[in-house]
Amino acid sequence: MGKKLALGLFAGALGAGLYAAYQKLDEAKKAEIKRNARDKADELRDRAVDYAFYANDAVSDLKDVIHDEMENTKGTVSDAKSQFADKAKGFTSKQSDDDVDDQDDQDDIVVDAKDAFQDSGIPSSADDLDPQPHKDDDSQNEIPITDDSDDNK
Repeated sequence: MGKKLALGLFAGALGAGLYAAYQKLDEAKKAEIKRNARDKADELRDRAVDYAFYANDAVSDLKDVIHDEMENTKGTVSDAKSQFADKAKGFTSKQSDDDVDDQDDQDDIVVDAKDAFQDSGIPSSADDLDPQPHKDDDSQNEIPITDDSDDNK
């Protein structure tokens, strides 16, 4: 609060001093100061009006750009929507035609592990219990299983 009071007193004293100095000037100097003040005020007013027009033009240009972009986006979305609708219609009609035609021809696929590994040549647990080796056309080097327990006695 003390700073505001000091600043107010200083501004008042400065204003009173300038007014006293102005009153001591002759009429020609007073007229010149008034003319300079009006010129500066007019120049400042013209600049303010120019900047207001510049701002108005900038806002108008921005609105036009936004409007153009919105129209462009609406057109793009509309085109994409119609393309999607056409593809969806074509897909559903093609899907229903394919379902009717292929429904009779299709069989369910059933995978059974026993059938899948039957001809693979992988030994099973049943082979361990079977004393006779299986004769396959592919197996030429089979080792016969012998019972060595009688030889050790």
